[in-house]
Amino acid sequence: MILPLLAAVLGIVAFLPFNFYPLAFIFLIPLFLFFLREEKLWRLVLGTALFRIIFLFGTVYFTLEPILWTEVILIFLGLPFSVFLFKKFTNKTTSALPMLIFLPFAWTFFDLLQAHFALIPTYIITAGNALGSSPFVGLANIGGFLILTFFVAFINILISAAILQRKNSKNNILSVALIFIILFFSWGMSRFNLYKNSLAYNALPNSFTIISVSTDNTFTIDSSNELIKELSKQKVDLIIFPENIFDQQQNSDLIFQNTARELNTYVLTSYDTFQNENKYNSSILFDPEGNITNMHNKNRLTFIGEYWPFGNWQPSIYKWLREKNPEISDYAIFNPQNADIPGERNLLSITFQKNMAFFATPICLEIHYPSDLKEYLNKGAQFIINPTSNRWIGLGSYHFSYLTSNLKKIEAVWLKLPIVSSGVKDFAGIILPNGEAQLVNYENGEKNNKNYVIFFGKIKY
Repeated sequence: MILPLLAAVLGIVAFLPFNFYPLAFIFLIPLFLFFLREEKLWRLVLGTALFRIIFLFGTVYFTLEPILWTEVILIFLGLPFSVFLFKKFTNKTTSALPMLIFLPFAWTFFDLLQAHFALIPTYIITAGNALGSSPFVGLANIGGFLILTFFVAFINILISAAILQRKNSKNNILSVALIFIILFFSWGMSRFNLYKNSLAYNALPNSFTIISVSTDNTFTIDSSNELIKELSKQKVDLIIFPENIFDQQQNSDLIFQNTARELNTYVLTSYDTFQNENKYNSSILFDPEGNITNMHNKNRLTFIGEYWPFGNWQPSIYKWLREKNPEISDYAIFNPQNADIPGERNLLSITFQKNMAFFATPICLEIHYPSDLKEYLNKGAQFIINPTSNRWIGLGSYHFSYLTSNLKKIEAVWLKLPIVSSGVKDFAGIILPNGEAQLVNYENGEKNNKNYVIFFGKIKY
């Protein structure tokens, strides 16, 4: 079981917030060699389970939750079963070639299957997300996470094949040469795709200016006066505030109405609303007169906090967690009456100088559903704004923000749309369709004795 353990350790390092993306091309090699050599089903399952558990502990430790992790692991265990069945189907041949061809497709299928159908989406730990800050991110232009994940698996299997051929020096040299040629060609294609996206985005005829705000979790209503005073120094067309910027939501409508009027600008923010006695997590657009002009109610609710599908049953560990952290007592798991209602996947519109623009405002983890963003694009979205709140994360908030920014880079390149970030304990800024990230870390505010940061930029449409 050494090989799956080694693969997990290499994978953890590849996903650390230091952009060790080259490790993405080798971290699956030990696991693939394990699959190629192992014949017993129970060992295939055990090795894969060990790999996944250790990998999860090293990458998304901040999401540790027994039901979620059990589901994620069970979905992914379809991979060793498919490997075993494929071996039985091809047992008449002694060549490793069929398995070498099969593994990149099988890995891609189960990696993305798990990512999409988990109770909380896990695209941030798909193999392709390790390339979000790499020179290869332009390949996402072709097919998003599908292409990047397959590309990572494909390079890993090519190197695995070269290792198997190491005793044949001639074949080994050819294999290594082929790998370098593919990497060089893919790098060139990535650069070309990013250049095309850049040209297309820069040629757009209209633009408007924005301010994106991010805060730490100490920001309160009392902190807002200083922030508003600083915002008044720079006239912009739209100001974006994070999801639930105030830990307490009293008078949110009045606060943001007054902010829009005082600054004479559009204001976009997100907080809980009640409509026809139903509770929603809503993105709300105020016009310069303080009127609500558009609203998006969150469609993909967050497991545990916003919905709980298991009725009155809950793991006993949660009772202990609630005692240790009373702030979570309002979560849907503890208070079903406080659960949110899912909304629709609708677009918002905004008008500048008689030019109307349509955009999507996926709230918090809604940005982690690439297929939903594709749907917004098909409906006519010209840019995406993602208000978030990461108050729920203690240890690992920067790691999560790094992985999520990689995800947004891939989505921006794939969809050819700019994505704006504004969050509590998150980056403020914009990611352009060429993968360029103009982001400010919320922790930078501490250097100036502030509990917020401001990003000034421009959106073209």
